[in-house]
Amino acid sequence: MNSVSYKGFAVTPRTFQIRGSGRWTLDLAITHHGSSRTFTGPDTYASESAANDGCYAYGRRIIDGQVQSYPADRLPR
Repeated sequence: MNSVSYKGFAVTPRTFQIRGSGRWTLDLAITHHGSSRTFTGPDTYASESAANDGCYAYGRRIIDGQVQSYPADRLPR
């Protein structure tokens, strides 16, 4: 999977297809200075490409502190 750089962090999708559903998950890793944390979201997507785009957008929201369930202090430092 391709990482996208955002504000010094790397956002990497870890999406996978849910067996039997044809839907793709919202799973990603955020890496900073060699330290990484994984995050998941509630949304699913009809394609891998859409899921990757969703992962990048969700990762940016996490980094910006806009996701209450993942406060900024949970980001790798």
